[in-house]
Amino acid sequence: MSFELPLEHKTTNLYPHSISMSHKTTKMKKSYILFLVLIIINFPIQAQIEASNEFKITGKVKIEKTITLSDLQKYPTTELSNINTSCSPRKEVKTKSVKVVLLKNILDSVAFQYEKSSMLGQYYFLFVASDGYKIVFSFNEIYNTETGNNLYIVTEMDGKKIEEMENRILLLTTKDIKGGSRNLKSLSKIVVCSAE
Repeated sequence: MSFELPLEHKTTNLYPHSISMSHKTTKMKKSYILFLVLIIINFPIQAQIEASNEFKITGKVKIEKTITLSDLQKYPTTELSNINTSCSPRKEVKTKSVKVVLLKNILDSVAFQYEKSSMLGQYYFLFVASDGYKIVFSFNEIYNTETGNNLYIVTEMDGKKIEEMENRILLLTTKDIKGGSRNLKSLSKIVVCSAE
């Protein structure tokens, strides 16, 4: 003789708490993923910033100057081979052929504001990207060390003219021990400062 439970008893879950917990866990995972997506969207990284088409030299100068892409074409260029053009010390990006302008040649086109030449030892240059990212070089570092002879603005990369470069205007230093740590893309201004 067989005995069958009524239909309502067959469908009753003996462990209702386990279904409730599983549902809560899934909901928490979805909330966590949404939270991470919002963080990524609201905190842009430098790799996503817009390229710049000019930069200003400002601060302790007699007259501010704006350097455009066409201005950069007027300076003498040097060609470098197999250079790290990454803007991060965490990864290396080797570029086969890079045409560059020596930064000192550009800085020499402005007159610095000072009373005595000895004051220049207290000067430094603040390089600012369009997203607000900053790096620093001292006056003596640029004018009295090999760093200054290896600090450039890139005008061409692997045959791409500066107008076509996504990371223009790119400041490039080739003598730092940690390559890429002071390369800067989307340069928007150079501020001449004094450590007073």
